[in-house]
Amino acid sequence: MTIVNRIFETVMTQGSGKKPSLDNLLAQFDKELENFQTLVELAEESKPRTPFDSKKLKFSDMYMSKLTLKQILSVLPTMFPLQLQMRKSANLYDGKFRPTKSEAEPSFFDELETLAHKAGATAVKYVKVPNNAIFKHKGIPYQYAVVITVEMDKENMSTAPSFTAFKEVANGYKNLAVIGNKMAKFMRKNGFAAYPGTALGGLTDYTHLAELAGLGAIGYHGLLITPNEGARLRINTIYTNITNLPIKTENEHLWVRDFCAMCKKCIRSCPVKAIYDQPKPRGDGGMQCIDHDSCRDYFNQNFGCAVCLASCPFSQSGYDAVKSRFKGNSKAPQFRIPVIVPIPVESKVEEEVLS
Repeated sequence: MTIVNRIFETVMTQGSGKKPSLDNLLAQFDKELENFQTLVELAEESKPRTPFDSKKLKFSDMYMSKLTLKQILSVLPTMFPLQLQMRKSANLYDGKFRPTKSEAEPSFFDELETLAHKAGATAVKYVKVPNNAIFKHKGIPYQYAVVITVEMDKENMSTAPSFTAFKEVANGYKNLAVIGNKMAKFMRKNGFAAYPGTALGGLTDYTHLAELAGLGAIGYHGLLITPNEGARLRINTIYTNITNLPIKTENEHLWVRDFCAMCKKCIRSCPVKAIYDQPKPRGDGGMQCIDHDSCRDYFNQNFGCAVCLASCPFSQSGYDAVKSRFKGNSKAPQFRIPVIVPIPVESKVEEEVLS
């Protein structure tokens, strides 16, 4: 290992001498939940957050240890602001804020969405968080949430797995953190509670929430697919006490999984064959698309991989192009992955598997 890489390792581990650990970093942020006397409780069937760390890999095995000086200098302006913005988000969980309002006027949502779009958000939707979307051993301050997405550059992501794609993903997370903090500040200024997620990781299953909010549909690769970004996106949430969010219960994008059932390009493209041929029900209303143990080591050795994202037709051709060619196909399979559909929002209705 070069001196440059040793210095980078020291910076990434904050001088602890241990292997860099995203899981440990997220655990530090999660400790802020101790500032709350009560939290929205998870469901008995809730799943734990998927770990990022590979237990079998040493730091010298990971792609971060092999970055050149030029690459390190290139990514630091993204990584440092990302950590600072995530810390800023976590600091809002100090338990000190007291909301003065719980219902908002329609004009407030117009202003909030305008702010989000100007800051770089591609889409903004709203959801009541089902208890089974809260990760095991976690909790959230309020059960209502604003869900936002940002787009990642098509050309950069097409190079995955690569340093260029890794840097694009990191930039997406940084943008999410910045946007989430700006929106939370605006919401609090108007008297509402606002607790942004940590951009990556988080306390809830972001893709699950985004589908429930009607932003898109979860594909066979486990990623959200939307009209604006295809699969080239990142998701964040802001938990709030606003009880009259303009929640939509219809999702016009579920045809996507019919296409996935015929396409399966992500399954064929996966370097370690970690994507299941057919998603498996998890028992919590969601689905398991990937064998994470098979995925994780390759992910941590190859710039966060993202081959499935890059190879997805929705990322390359785009949502509208795929839909125009696929719509009306009488041979399309009618497979539906079991998910919780909030109709009404307060109830839990599990969609049946149709074949």
